[in-house]
Parts: sequence; C-alpha cells; structure tokens
Amino acid sequence: MKITNFEEDLLELEEFAKRLESFIATEHDYVEGGLVLALTSKFGSGKTTFLQMWKTSLERGDGKMSKPLVILLNAWESDYYGDPLFAIVSALVEHLETDGQSAATLINAAKDFGWFATAIGSQVVKKMTGIDPVAAGEFAEKKKKTQQKASVSLPDTFSIYQGRKAAMESLKEAIRIFVAASEPRVLFLVDELDRCRPDYAITYLETIKHIFDIKGAVFLLAADRQQLENSAKTAFGPNLDFEEYYRKFIHREITLPPISETGYNKLASKYVNFYLEREGTRRCFMQLDHHRIENIVEFVGALKLTPRQIQEVFRILGHIFSTSEENQGRLRWCLAVGSIAMAALKIGKPQMFHLLGAQRLEPKDAFDFLKHHLGERHSEWWFILFLTGGGLRIKKGESAEDVMKRAGLINEENNLTSRRDLEQWHSGWGYSSTGKFTKIYENIEHISQWN
Repeated sequence: MKITNFEEDLLELEEFAKRLESFIATEHDYVEGGLVLALTSKFGSGKTTFLQMWKTSLERGDGKMSKPLVILLNAWESDYYGDPLFAIVSALVEHLETDGQSAATLINAAKDFGWFATAIGSQVVKKMTGIDPVAAGEFAEKKKKTQQKASVSLPDTFSIYQGRKAAMESLKEAIRIFVAASEPRVLFLVDELDRCRPDYAITYLETIKHIFDIKGAVFLLAADRQQLENSAKTAFGPNLDFEEYYRKFIHREITLPPISETGYNKLASKYVNFYLEREGTRRCFMQLDHHRIENIVEFVGALKLTPRQIQEVFRILGHIFSTSEENQGRLRWCLAVGSIAMAALKIGKPQMFHLLGAQRLEPKDAFDFLKHHLGERHSEWWFILFLTGGGLRIKKGESAEDVMKRAGLINEENNLTSRRDLEQWHSGWGYSSTGKFTKIYENIEHISQWN
C-alpha cells in the first residue's frame, strides 16, 4: 500500500513535516555551505513513506517552506552502479531535462571528471583518486582516441593530484550554478542509505561533504543511525569514534515521532480491510468487531512495533485466519486474541514467542514482561490469556491460583479468582484449552516456513 500524500497519512506526520520545514527555513542560513540533516529511525519506521508524502506536499506548495526544488534519491538503487556522485548528478540532469532546461554544462563537467579517472586507465590512479574508472564509460573511450598522450604516458603523482582537483572544482562550480539558479534552495531527500554496502554508504557521505557542500543545498538523509555506525566501523575499524566522525557530516539529527494510539488505530483499521478480509478474495475466521481491533492496537502498540513490523503481523494473521464463507467470524475469541498476541510476538519479541509456543515461559517472567509493556491495568488480562491457553510452564499439580500466586499476581489477601471467573476464559478457548498456544505456534511457524 503505497502512500504518497498527507491526506492518506496513517502516522500523523504532517505536523512533523511543518516543524521540519520551519527548522530548515531558518537553519540553512546558519551554515557556511550546504545543510545536512539525518532522519534517523529504525528500519520499517515509515521514513520512506514520510519522504514521499513530504515531497508531494512541497511540490504542491502546501508547506511552510518557499517552494524548493525537491530531488528524491534512493541510495540503495544506485549502490549497484558504485558511484554516488554520478547518481546524484544524474538526478539533477534528469530534473533539468524534464523541466526543459539545458543540462549541458553539468553533463560536460561530470563527463570531464569521469574521463580524468578513466582515461589514465591505471589501478594506481584508481587507488589514489578513489574513483571507479568504469563510471565514465563510453565518453572516456572517445577521449582516449583524441588525446593519445593521456593513454600513452602515465602522469606523475603531482599532475594526477592537480588534474583531479581541477576536475572536481569544475564539477562543483557547475553544481553551484545549478543550485544558485534554483532559489530558494534545492532539497535532496536521500532514502535507504542504511541498506547500502558499508563502503558505498561512507562514499555517499564523503561525496555530500566534498562536492555538494554548497550554499542553498539541503540534504535529508533517511537512515538507521546504528546501521551507519556499523558501516563506518566496517570501513575504518571498530575503534572509530563514531560520534566525532558523524559530526563531520551531519549538522542536526532528527527522528520520526513515535506512533500515537490514534496512529496505531488508523494502521490497524486500514490493515484489517487490506490483509484480513476483502470482498471476493479473503474471509476472516476471526470476528472483526471493535474488541478485536482494540486487542490488536493494544498489543502491537505495547511492543512499539514499526509500521513494517505491523504489516508483517497482519500478513501472518491474514494467512491463519483465512477461512470459508460458512466459517467467517466463528473463531472463538480466546483463540483469536491468542493468535494476535503470538503473531505480534513472532515479529517483535521472538524469544517470548518461542517460549510460549513450547510451554516454557515462567509465570513470573510472563507477568513481568506484560507489566513492563502493558502496565498494571492490562497485564492481568493478558496474563490469564497466557495461563488458560496453556502457554506457561506449570508445575505438576499446580492450580491456576497457585500459578498466579507464584507469578506475584495475587496473594492471600488479594485472591484474584474471587474477582475474576476463569470459566469465561476456558469457554473462550473452547474448554479444551490445554496446549492452545502450542497449536497457534505451530500454525505460525508452518506459514513462515512455507513463505
């Protein structure tokens, strides 16, 4: 489900975009060259969706920023070609040509810079310049034919340095002219940097720093900070002071706001209709009433799953709840809620998922886990679901009351069984509740293996 504008936003990110625009509008005046921001959030947290929605809003002039030129780049896609500089320049050229403007100056500067690396044709030069000779391609071959001197003799080290510096300055000047002509500024939105090979991710940062450090250029790099740190330490060694290294490139680090309860409700409502039940395609064994939606929202919200993780949860539920027309909505409620919990744990807390499925989860550990994630008010309810569904480690001869006492749920003065009738839970499981979590576990694992 691709979302491209804030009208379809499930994560309530429009206000965040407006705050970001206000920050950029002011902050870009306080840096000497280009402004570089890092949008650091976990994989699957919605960075890509945010960038697409924000790009649409900016291009329509909906935001607080004076309408900038917006260029969206997927770093992971260009990783295959091995040269971030030409990937970025190519995007600039594409914009100019689409807009009916001449890109000749920019193209020629890029070609000359590429030819410098390729025409010499030496591994020595590749090592010294850090440029992949393949990048200039056919242009270099044409240059070789007309500039025989370059192909016959290898320049000395100083000449190599001078040539590289001059070519780089020429390209940088062409980019500077382009940016200056695109008032008020050019906004580069770089996505998927954390999915790139470590050496490519580092080269991307270096390219932005050395080539695009130009007044009026703004870069927003969407990446998982931990992945960038791993990339840097892979390139420079485990003892790298990443904080100092990172500070060389990034002026300000921001994160997407956490998903609100309203946001989780919107996601759940959208995904129910998309994954669990569709007219003519899929029917759901679980009854899709507000109680089950609340259960889903509560549990995935408690585990703080990302939007991508929530999608995975719903994919699992879509498979295990798929049924025939005559069985639609007939699943017992405890089996439904137990399946919701297990699907969420499979994605967000796999260790708990395996322990429940193997009936090896200690009652005290289960209650502590639930209190930590759900708080006192809701932890008892979910604990009894785990207990009555046979997911906990029970000692021989232990009663439900004994287990709850061992978990710290009740004591002699506070007897939960007098307040809560466990019969409704057994009925919700179908009375033969022994090993229900094991059965759910096996179903989910079967789906995972089949996928």
